[in-house]
Amino acid sequence: MKYFLSFIAFTLIVLSSYSQQEEDETWRCLTDQVYWKLIEKNPNLLYQKQYLDEFVKEYIKNNPKSDDDELYIIPVVFHVVHNYGEENISYQQILDAVEQMNIDYRKMRPDTASIHPAFKGIAADTKIEFRLAKIDPWGNCTIGVIRTVSQATSTGYEAAKYASPTWPPEKYLNIWTVKVLGEGAAGWSYYPGTAPYGSDGIILLHNYVGVNGTSNIGHGSVLTHEAGHYLNLPHPWGNSNEPGLPSNCYIDDGIEDTPNTIGHTTCNINAVTCGSLDNVQNFMDYSYCYRMFTNGQAAVMRATLNSTVADRNNLHSQSNLIATGTNPGYTAQVCEPISDFISQKKLACTGSTVIYNDLTHNTDFIGAYNWTIENANPSFSNQANPSVIYEQAGIFDVTLMVENESGSDTKTRENYIRVYDATQGKTLAYTESFESSVFPLEEGEIFNDFYFENKGESHWERSNYSFSGQKSLKISSNNNTIDTRNRVYLPNIYVEDTSENINVSLKCAYGRIAGNTPDKLYFYTSTACGDSAQLVYLFTGAKLTSTYVQEYGDYVPAPEDWQTHSFVINKNRLKTNNLRLIIEAVSGNGKALYIDDVKFEQEVSTISETYSNLNVQVYPNPFVNELYIQNYENNKLLKLSITDYTGKLIVNKKYNSDFIDASNIAKELPAGIYFLKLESEKENKIIKLVKAS
Repeated sequence: MKYFLSFIAFTLIVLSSYSQQEEDETWRCLTDQVYWKLIEKNPNLLYQKQYLDEFVKEYIKNNPKSDDDELYIIPVVFHVVHNYGEENISYQQILDAVEQMNIDYRKMRPDTASIHPAFKGIAADTKIEFRLAKIDPWGNCTIGVIRTVSQATSTGYEAAKYASPTWPPEKYLNIWTVKVLGEGAAGWSYYPGTAPYGSDGIILLHNYVGVNGTSNIGHGSVLTHEAGHYLNLPHPWGNSNEPGLPSNCYIDDGIEDTPNTIGHTTCNINAVTCGSLDNVQNFMDYSYCYRMFTNGQAAVMRATLNSTVADRNNLHSQSNLIATGTNPGYTAQVCEPISDFISQKKLACTGSTVIYNDLTHNTDFIGAYNWTIENANPSFSNQANPSVIYEQAGIFDVTLMVENESGSDTKTRENYIRVYDATQGKTLAYTESFESSVFPLEEGEIFNDFYFENKGESHWERSNYSFSGQKSLKISSNNNTIDTRNRVYLPNIYVEDTSENINVSLKCAYGRIAGNTPDKLYFYTSTACGDSAQLVYLFTGAKLTSTYVQEYGDYVPAPEDWQTHSFVINKNRLKTNNLRLIIEAVSGNGKALYIDDVKFEQEVSTISETYSNLNVQVYPNPFVNELYIQNYENNKLLKLSITDYTGKLIVNKKYNSDFIDASNIAKELPAGIYFLKLESEKENKIIKLVKAS
């Protein structure tokens, strides 16, 4: 077998399905496109790769495994890039992820007994271990995890590496964890000598780290796979883009004891695809029934760790282990804490309970907590995660001081939580035209304001172009990456009579760039001063589009561009007298979107779209991956069924709700024409649905 020269510089893992552990997901490498892009930029990578291949071959020839039993330890640092979401994975999840890697690399899995008999004899203990660093590059105490708050966690690709710069790659294996990578990728790893400056290491979605927390047992060995690439292992089928291609039999990974294979995305351990039994349970395949590395793969990784290419040989050197605090016998110090926290809500009504969660990091031991929570009851606490009640309206600060034997740290968040009096607010009928001279406060009110949740480069802002008056709200979504979400919370409304539906109408102008992904406009309601929002309506596509505009230049709406949109807030949603409307813009590739004159009226609904006896509306239609059903009256909707154009029943479910999110159903349907039947106790309705491609 020939150790190929032209395999991938790094690997993109693509998620495409989910089931159980043995066949948990299908993930593939977009190797060919990425590889040739790198070659185009730097053809010398071919020579670097050839040099490494020759070194590996000679090292293995001259160092039989029986003479190479030294334990190789690799210092590791995790860069957790987050924006206070679930991607801020716990220290315990990271510890478990490192432990899982070591179990895999040391042949300590409890399921190694189920390795196919043909391969049990060559299943390897690689004698490679990974350890979280205890000393950082500047000689300071660390637990091997650094946390960086940045929107880069959702930007995609390698933005996180700029937010949290690499530690010296000759001393540490750098692993970045993020929320989004783009194009369905779950992660990738650079091969030795191929990484652009400041990029060497592994980047991974947070839910592919370890076996618990935000991850799961089916994802548990993805990091093992990526570390294999980092240590110079290709896939068993070689350098094709896709596993499962018959043409993969004509290429190979160049390792003698990994049989030639086309590669697998299911777990058939008796598969024969290229004339011999496949090693389907190999960590470098995609079968999701991982059990083993082969002796040959272990030899390649150990040889790579003796190469000067990308200084992989320095990682496990005794001097580096001492410098990083990963040498055997090192006694780790207690690191000084870095204070941080978050609350479960940032908007609340008076009298409601708010829980604060400690997010202190850089240490695995905290000796004392000291909270100062302005205007709360209690206003002081020594608990890690205190629960408080706010009795007065206002905007309040929160401070957390933490300490241990190595030091202390204090974090104060000014104007962190906003508390509203639920009995105060606008009264119906009410029109919001964004004209307030004290914006974002509402003119003439002590504390009833607009509140913004800003993401990306462009946010909701007031504009001087309007349908009426002098002002409107505008967002330039094309400046944000696709799916960036920006919210504006309109002022509170006090609804005296909750026995009737509320009609909402608004003026909207949206300039869309032809051929691009459209923006989306979501509407949510809250009956808790902005907390616990529930989706009530969505506009997108042709229904939202006012006009098509050029890619360059600003979009200023013409008078005829202002369209009227409307929906109903069902009376069954009015659990309290408080109502707050939240408008969320989700970026596509549109130009700009304007909103003006949001009108609230309590009267019989005037919406007539697709109504018959059963008072419901289905949107959007045509749809792609989102589908919502609005039940305008409490007509006890009992059953929803979907058939294809041949009459074959696809979906049959029961509901009893004023609003149904059927997006999970929509995502599973192929493009085509369907018929939706909605049935209540006495009435029914059939609506034609179109699933766009």
